[in-house]
Amino acid sequence: MRTLIASTALLTALTTPAHASQTDPGWDSIRDVIAEQERDGFAGAVLLIRDGEVFLNEGYGLADREKGIANTPDTIFALGSTPIDFTHVAILQLLDAGKLSLDDRLSEHFDGFEGQHARITIEHLRSGRSGLPDFPNDPAIDPDPDHSPLSREQLIERTQRAELLFRPGTDRVHSHWAWGVLAAVVEVASGQPYPEYIREHVLGPAGMTRTGFHGDTFEGERIAVGYGPRSWGEINAPSHWNETSWLVMGSGGMVGTTGDLHKFHQAIDAGVLLSDDVVGLYPSSGVYFNGNMYGFETVYNYGPGDRFYVNCNTSDPINGYALEPLGLALEGLVEDLPTPNYSIGIGFGVEESPRGEVLAAVQVPQGKPAHEAGLRVGDELISANGRRFDLDTNPLEVIRESIEDGATLRLKVRRDGQTKTIVILPRPMNIDD
Repeated sequence: MRTLIASTALLTALTTPAHASQTDPGWDSIRDVIAEQERDGFAGAVLLIRDGEVFLNEGYGLADREKGIANTPDTIFALGSTPIDFTHVAILQLLDAGKLSLDDRLSEHFDGFEGQHARITIEHLRSGRSGLPDFPNDPAIDPDPDHSPLSREQLIERTQRAELLFRPGTDRVHSHWAWGVLAAVVEVASGQPYPEYIREHVLGPAGMTRTGFHGDTFEGERIAVGYGPRSWGEINAPSHWNETSWLVMGSGGMVGTTGDLHKFHQAIDAGVLLSDDVVGLYPSSGVYFNGNMYGFETVYNYGPGDRFYVNCNTSDPINGYALEPLGLALEGLVEDLPTPNYSIGIGFGVEESPRGEVLAAVQVPQGKPAHEAGLRVGDELISANGRRFDLDTNPLEVIRESIEDGATLRLKVRRDGQTKTIVILPRPMNIDD
């Protein structure tokens, strides 16, 4: 599940209170911070890139408690919702090859779509505007929401009769289901099975030799066992799971290493995976938390500057270890962000407008100060306390005084062609909101 600070256009978000230390770690102390997290229950692998060079590349805790096998930098983990990024690259590659258009409707690729469902476009699917719910599983039919068998044809049938959350194109809600449908589009447009296409056109060119799908084995490599709130199979490890189901194909169902994720981003930077004609359609920066219910979580950032990658096999936020504090600490380290002492509740993202790309609110969780003050998803963000937003500056820098010191935030926004000012009172992090 891609849950926090993550959507396909998200730059960064303040949707929940941070649990990390109020003193951000520095490069000279980050090893101590990770060691403390290991004592708290973290097990996994961490890769830090500073000034383009590997600064830290280590394994922590156990990959297999029963056998006493330690995690290493080469340990393979389930990647949660990370495959959304691979699917996005595949769609843009096929766009570049002239095999599809972002304006294509689903009815142009599959028979049987009618009414509002037939109006869903590829652009709607990749931008969260399809109206599809988050997940396609049916609890009455699927014993497990990730692993129960489901074919591509069955996924499309469920999509054709899905109860849409809104009319396509009129709102924005992140949907894993939408990325599964895009994986099906990849198959139709390319003429290849989705796993085959990803291996040939994404993993291979990027040199990602330790990335694959559920059920895959890797010679000489340890695949971690997951220790979370839920397990699947006799051994809760991806190599012992079924082949990837279309319940999660395109938005999950894959495994890999921190090093391979770095190779993926390097391949995008170098123009290996996306040409100059389409790379601008891929998110230029973001921080992504990608987890599942089986103990695995992956956190990483993408964009200019320093980078971090974390795989974890002990993620159990309710009953055990929560990876969020380490992820937020590493985000602050590599991006030199202000310390979030106050909660506001805005997910920032880049959206298209008649004036070109603009900064907009793409997540405004209910119950948070921004939503209570009247901010809504889709509002174009013009300025904060008189300082204008621009796409070259991290928006957290613009609102630094509000999230660090609790200063009243006066946002000038544009909605439906009208400009208005929204006054937001930040809420201290230590208040349970």
